[in-house]
Amino acid sequence: MQLTEHLYWYPWQGRANNCNSIILKGKQTILFDPGHMYNELNESCLDQLIQDMSADGISINDVDLILCTHGHPDHAESAGTIREQNGTRFGVHRDDEFILDAIARHYAAQKGRELPSLKPDIYLDEGKLDLGPVNSEADHIEVLHTPGHSPGCVCFHLPEHKALISGDTIFEGSIGRADLPGGDMNTLGQSVEKLSRLEGVEFLLPGHMGYIKGAAGVERNLEQIKRFFF
Repeated sequence: MQLTEHLYWYPWQGRANNCNSIILKGKQTILFDPGHMYNELNESCLDQLIQDMSADGISINDVDLILCTHGHPDHAESAGTIREQNGTRFGVHRDDEFILDAIARHYAAQKGRELPSLKPDIYLDEGKLDLGPVNSEADHIEVLHTPGHSPGCVCFHLPEHKALISGDTIFEGSIGRADLPGGDMNTLGQSVEKLSRLEGVEFLLPGHMGYIKGAAGVERNLEQIKRFFF
């Protein structure tokens, strides 16, 4: 589903858990949060994403870079498979690498075979992301470290597109859980406060549930979250 000239939104609509995915199509084609390979009901999550992208004329082989908001399997599990297929790079925050290691061990134990490597090519740090010589203003991405749901949670601010990819830090009317390994509710509150200081965001694109369009709605959602949870 195309939101703007360069942004595409792919909500998960299956029965069991998986994340929403986003494409930024500028000088490079960047896929945010590719999601599960298969979820707990054995739904083919990656195949569904590939099909949805194809309906917009985007091939999974067009993807130049995969960026994950965090390392949980419903956001990052299929990254290695895509990279193995087309040689794309994969980035995540270093503090969530222990989760990627756990995904690999669990997959091998459950399936009896190795998952394609989830070793990141890029470690994401706070600040403007350097996309190399083909960078352009349309590709401008600011990485915001927003721990709390996991230690390495990040959000991606796309100022040229007035969009915030919030992963599992904030949703429409809610927040990500803080009771998983490395989670912390107080830290999550600080991350929400950090996000509330952003200006000019007109698209809030979370990891689950629907997206919010309009600056007033985005601001109202953040204020409601702060009042209710913190």
